[in-house]
Amino acid sequence: MKKYKEIHIWEFPPTLTFLKLEEKFRRKLFNESKYKVGSSMVLLKKLNKSSKRYGLNRKHNTGHLSSWIKGHKKDRGKIKNINIPLWLIIEISKILSENNKKDNDTMRKIEKNIEYYTGTGKSHPILNPKLPLHLTPEMVSVIFHFMGDGHIGKKREVSSYRQMNEIGLNNFLKKLQNVFGDFDYPKKEFNNGRLNVPKVITEFYLYYFKLPSTNTFESYVPENIKNLRKEFLIAGLISFIVDEGHVGEVITVYGKNKRLMTGIRDISIKCGYLSHPLREKYAYGKFEVYRFSISSKSYKKFYEDMTRLTVLFPTCYLAQKQEKLIGKIQ
Repeated sequence: MKKYKEIHIWEFPPTLTFLKLEEKFRRKLFNESKYKVGSSMVLLKKLNKSSKRYGLNRKHNTGHLSSWIKGHKKDRGKIKNINIPLWLIIEISKILSENNKKDNDTMRKIEKNIEYYTGTGKSHPILNPKLPLHLTPEMVSVIFHFMGDGHIGKKREVSSYRQMNEIGLNNFLKKLQNVFGDFDYPKKEFNNGRLNVPKVITEFYLYYFKLPSTNTFESYVPENIKNLRKEFLIAGLISFIVDEGHVGEVITVYGKNKRLMTGIRDISIKCGYLSHPLREKYAYGKFEVYRFSISSKSYKKFYEDMTRLTVLFPTCYLAQKQEKLIGKIQ
């Protein structure tokens, strides 16, 4: 398999990511931190001061420290899991390693002892996390689903992917599991064609890739995505066609957002496919969507490119629309 860039836990949004560490390792980490600086109070003072680097102004006390060490606390008679903010773990690693770089040796040990990571509020955690992540075409393909039938919610809003076709919906779920790890999701909503995506996943995409809004009329393909290698762009184009395309005598791609559709067409051209100009489609005299088509003359090349990609990433195919394309080639 090709070697793809690693993405480590310290590259996640530090104030929006929370960790549960293996218990023995967690207790040892905090005990060594207290010993290193002299006392619990000195450690808290240092951490509270460091919070300002992250745009925060924390005033954590010994109660917070105790909960982090135990991994839980009693709340209204119930046991509540307490996860540790990523920014705080990064600062502790700097203290122990005496190294101000995020990728210090202590932080690398911490990454190997993460039981799960999660986001703010009631976000579902990522269990059996695949860390470090890898910057692959499969990871990037998810971005194009969010530009298609997906939605990244703001703050307390739920992020989700809507796909009524079972094959397409399961394929999207598999992509997330392959890239990040396991997570729970509401099965009833899934059976009705909707997958709720853990907040920590969408926050990662927004932070790491510096994504703009994925709202219908505001989304666009940013330059850092457009400038990725061809295999990443092919994976993205495939995802967008799954959500917003029709495979027939040509592949027609639809959308209401002109800027987004222009970007998708640019990617198609960059991948070497004969792509016709973007046009407006009207219904009963009223504007409906923008659309462009990929010529059937590019079908063979598109299918060959996709086949090579699926050797390493089986989810990077046309899902429920795959058989239609094969039928047109044969």
